[in-house]
Amino acid sequence: MLLVASPRLEDANFRHSVVYLVEHNDTGTLGFIINRPLELPLSELWSEVPPGLAVARLAGEGGPVDRHKGLLLHACMDLAGAHPVSPTVAVGGDVDALAARWPDGGDVSGPRLFLGHSGWGLGQLERELEEGAWILRPGRPELLFDPYPPVGLWQQLVEGRYGMPDPSRN
Repeated sequence: MLLVASPRLEDANFRHSVVYLVEHNDTGTLGFIINRPLELPLSELWSEVPPGLAVARLAGEGGPVDRHKGLLLHACMDLAGAHPVSPTVAVGGDVDALAARWPDGGDVSGPRLFLGHSGWGLGQLERELEEGAWILRPGRPELLFDPYPPVGLWQQLVEGRYGMPDPSRN
């Protein structure tokens, strides 16, 4: 699912943000802001970056929590050392496995490095939804992994104009 900041949401951390939710359970909710790309090569953010990804501009601001930490997300569930966080999204992996998987940069399966993340404790997101702070929209993994989100994505999602997928397919 996507959380789309309502036009009246004033919190500077989330103003005009689109958050891709990767986990929602009885302990809380985890997501990543997908419409705040960072124009930096991965080599400036990650000292052990695999050579094929060193010049890739695949980073984004994931949210206000732990902004000093990066999480590398991708859709390669069988990658050595990767940890699944949802049926279609995994985090991290063995550096040699990452280098072998993406010798020439990323593709539609990722990876994408997010600095920080967005998180809500048990019941917190539900309260914010009831208050009208967020609009729910169906998500698609390619939006999570796209380092260059469509210009105007937030506005299109607020207005319901962005090619919305069938929610039963996600």
